[in-house]
Amino acid sequence: MNPRGDIAFLVASECRVELLRELSAEPMRPTELASEVSCARETVHRSLSGFVDNQWVEKDGHAYRTTAAGEMILAEYERLESTVARAGELGTFLTELGERATEIPESAFHSVSVTTATSDDPHAPINRYSSWLGDEPVSSFRGMTPIASPVFNEAARRVLGPETEMELIIDASALDVSEQAYPDALERARELTQFTLFRAAEPIGFGLAIVDGSVSVAAVDDRGNVVAGVDGDGDALYEWATDVYERHRDRAERVSVE
Repeated sequence: MNPRGDIAFLVASECRVELLRELSAEPMRPTELASEVSCARETVHRSLSGFVDNQWVEKDGHAYRTTAAGEMILAEYERLESTVARAGELGTFLTELGERATEIPESAFHSVSVTTATSDDPHAPINRYSSWLGDEPVSSFRGMTPIASPVFNEAARRVLGPETEMELIIDASALDVSEQAYPDALERARELTQFTLFRAAEPIGFGLAIVDGSVSVAAVDDRGNVVAGVDGDGDALYEWATDVYERHRDRAERVSVE
């Protein structure tokens, strides 16, 4: 068989991957396998025959066990299955980020929490952000936002303590909205000597918050709605977020909040 044919053989029956998993754990006889994975004996025998032909499995007395090649196939299949499942969860998030999503290393998504707005819960990403941020003062808050939102303002207010160092890069259009619609938020910001505000040099297009060692990224649609978000504290996500933030800050213009 060619590689595509081998893959087709593996996924042609739902129980074949399960058979490999069982044999990876310990050698088993066909009757034991049929019982463990709830497959017909005929299906088990056909699968084992194909596994042996592909050298994924070898006979050990009356039992069968995986070979090194079989272990490799199983590991790569499970990795692919996990990637496909994660891509499905991230679909809306990645679509809204567009080309920006290609800059995020795939490893950054391994341990993140994903939240997507639905018709039943359109505010799920915002509620998740508020929960992720918490209510206790933080040491450091660095953020980027393409929108002006009283919900985000309130969430940030809850975690700002007297020792919190805060920087915020805001889209130019969002800053105009803030000045007109949320002057009280800017007034409170003026009272914080440790707060630095920047006007973005170019449209941002997504939200980003780096709070102490954790990161939250928000995907925003063309109407300014937060439609999906991810958050986590993995090294890959943190390193990407820090690099993106610093690049935007280097090009941004510092704004007086007075």
